Amino acid sequence: MQISNPTRRLAEFLLGGVVLVNHAAFSANVDYFTDNGFGNPSSTLQHPTGEFYKGTTYLAYQGPHEDSYVCAYNHARREWSGPVLAGVSLMGKTPDPIDNSDVDNHGKPAMMVDRKGFIHVVYGAHGGSPLLGRNPFGAPAGTPRGGKLTHLVSKNPEDISSWEVVDNVSPFGTYPQFVQMDDGGVYLFYRHGSHRSDWVFQKSTDDGRTFAPPVSVLKHKAQPTDVTVHDAWYAWFAKGRGDTITASYIYHPCANPGHTKDRHNAYFMRMDCGDDSWDNIAGERLTLPVTKESADQKTLIFNTGAERCNHGTCRVDREGNPHVFFRYDKGQVRYSRWTGSVWTGPTAVLPEGGSGGQDGDMIVESSTTVRMLLTSSNGDKGEVGWWNTTDGGQTWAKQPPLLSRVGGGYGIGALVENFTPEGMVVVSASISSQHLYRQMILLGTDGPVKRPEAEAANIVKDLLKIMKTGPLKSGDKQVLAVKKGKKKEKYMEEE
Repeated sequence: MQISNPTRRLAEFLLGGVVLVNHAAFSANVDYFTDNGFGNPSSTLQHPTGEFYKGTTYLAYQGPHEDSYVCAYNHARREWSGPVLAGVSLMGKTPDPIDNSDVDNHGKPAMMVDRKGFIHVVYGAHGGSPLLGRNPFGAPAGTPRGGKLTHLVSKNPEDISSWEVVDNVSPFGTYPQFVQMDDGGVYLFYRHGSHRSDWVFQKSTDDGRTFAPPVSVLKHKAQPTDVTVHDAWYAWFAKGRGDTITASYIYHPCANPGHTKDRHNAYFMRMDCGDDSWDNIAGERLTLPVTKESADQKTLIFNTGAERCNHGTCRVDREGNPHVFFRYDKGQVRYSRWTGSVWTGPTAVLPEGGSGGQDGDMIVESSTTVRMLLTSSNGDKGEVGWWNTTDGGQTWAKQPPLLSRVGGGYGIGALVENFTPEGMVVVSASISSQHLYRQMILLGTDGPVKRPEAEAANIVKDLLKIMKTGPLKSGDKQVLAVKKGKKKEKYMEEE
C-alpha cells in the first residue's frame, strides 16, 4: 500500500494499520526495524518485551507519547509487520518532550503469547492514580503521572493488527513482569503502586483471560526507627527449573522528604508453583509477605554496605541453581552464583577501571559457563556484546561487539522469551540529540535482523513534520491524541 500524504501515512501507523510500502523491496536494508521508539523504549525490569512463537518473534516497546507499540518478524519469510499502536498511555504528553526528564518512562510494556497464540501486553502505569480508588497494597502515584496499568489482548491469535482491553489486573501496577509456566499457568508480577508499595503477583489458569486477586510477596513498611523512611524493593521474577519461579531483588530505603536513589544489598528466593509457597536457597519456608527483617535473615545473597547497587537478572542452570548479576555504581555488573552450598563472589564482569553503563541479560549454559549480553559505554562510545566465563565467573572474556557507535549508548531489554539465535534481544539507539525518538533493533548472534529502509524509516520524519507545522489541524489532533501532564519530578526512579 503506497501512502503519499505524510499525515495519512502517520495515521495508518498510529491508529493500528500495518503499512507495507510497495517500493520496500528496492530500498536498502537497515539495522533497525522501526525508528519510533521513544524515551527509554524497553528495559530489563518490564519483561519479557518479546516472544518467539510458531516461527514469529513478537515485540512490544514504548513509542511516541509513551504509548505501547507492537512489531512482528516472520523468520521463514524474513518479513516484518508493524509498528502497530496497541494501546494509548495516560502518561504521555503532546507534543512529545525533547528532555528525557519530562518523560515518565515507567509505563513500558511487558508481553507474552499464550498457548492459543493470543498476544498479551500489559503497560501504562507508574503506580496509578488516586482517581482510580484506594490502593490496598501501598500508595498510588499522584495525578496525572500515575497512569493506569492496562491489559491488552490481540483480537485474533498470531495477529498484531487489532487489540482489546481485558480489565482483569490492578490499575496500580508498576514494572509488570509475565512468567508463563509449562502447564500454561500465568503469573503477572508487579509493584502495586509507587515507591511505597508491596510487590505482588496475580495468577491466571485460563491463559490470562481472568486473574485471581493480587497476593503480596514483598512488604513495604515504615522503618521502626524512622517512620519517614519506608522499606521498599526492586525485584526481578523469572521462570526457574521445573515448576518454580525465581525472585532476585534489592532494597530501597525510600525517604520522604529527602528522597534519594539509594539501593542496597542483593537477595534471592524461590516460588513453588505447586502450592504457590516460597522458600529461600536453603529450602526454608518463608512467610509472606517477606519483610526487610526476614529478607536480611533468610534471603540475603550479599550485603553491599555503603555501596549502591541496582537490579539485574537471574537465570538458572540445569540443576536449578541460580546465577544472578546486579549493577553497581557507574553501571558495572557484578555476578554471583549458588554452587549448591554457598554464594560465590560477587565478582566484577568488567576489569578494574573498565567502562561502565552495563545492563542486559544472560544465558546459563552450565554451572560454570555463562554468557552475558550487555551494553557498555566508555566516554562517548557505546557497545553491545557478549562477555563469557567458563570458570564460574572468576574471569570474564569480552567478545567483539555486535553493535558499536560513537556519540551515544544503547538501551537494552531482557532476552526474548523462547528466543531463536537470529533474534535474541531488543536494543534501542538514539537518532538525534534534538529529540527522544529511538531506532529499535532486534539483535541476534550474528547481528541485527535487517529491514528495508522504506519500511523502517521516515515515521519520525512525519512526526517531526507535524510538530513543526504548529497549531495542529483537527485531523492531526485525532492522530496525536493530545494529552497534558506535569513535568516529571526529580525524585522518580531512574530507568
